Amino acid sequence: MSTTLRSLSRSVGRSRLRLGAGLALAVVLLTGCAGLQPGVAIVVGDEQISVNEVDDLASSICDLEEANPTQGQDSGTQVVGSQVRNSAMQALALRSIADQLAADYGIEAGQDYQAAADQVRLQYGGVDSDLVDAAMPAYTSGAYFVSILRQIGAQESGADQDSDEALAAGIKVAQQWEDDHEIETNPSFDSFSIGDSSIESERSDLARAAGDTAKKAATADAAYIATLPSTQRCG
Repeated sequence: MSTTLRSLSRSVGRSRLRLGAGLALAVVLLTGCAGLQPGVAIVVGDEQISVNEVDDLASSICDLEEANPTQGQDSGTQVVGSQVRNSAMQALALRSIADQLAADYGIEAGQDYQAAADQVRLQYGGVDSDLVDAAMPAYTSGAYFVSILRQIGAQESGADQDSDEALAAGIKVAQQWEDDHEIETNPSFDSFSIGDSSIESERSDLARAAGDTAKKAATADAAYIATLPSTQRCG
């Protein structure tokens, strides 16, 4: 599965929980596994992102969506909580990659990223600003990532920062960074890689998952989500 890189730089206002939506779902508890230390969700180069950080952001997403006065009570807008956690992990990982690349090149995110953040605040203008700020990384990490790649690509290629050529050059730099640095994901989450035009996601082996529950979660529809306890769904 993939999340198109070009779409990451666009508005999140077109759909709820857009970043990472559609990724396969994790259904097992996050414990120490593979080569990761207990409590680590993903290692991204020099940074470890903890399960607590992922859970905090996922909780903030749910809090924001539940406080959104335009959400209504349509159960079709609900998602499995594990899907939100996976989206939160990817958002934090993309932000980490972008931060490390930005440090290497001595750059900061541009106005395109700020515009994305402003649009999120506008979209959730009727919600407490603290809730919006807490969930903001989930809605803007894609725009931040693309903004950094465009600037790097412009430096590398000499092309205009807003051009497809600059983005393509930035993606190549990010792909090389990925080749040169460790990215290790807890098997309870999707692993992902930077493709030529998208973030490619795939599930690790689900042998440790809980059988039928895992299958239902991975193909969850509104009817199934409605049967889950409130602690296992969002929205």
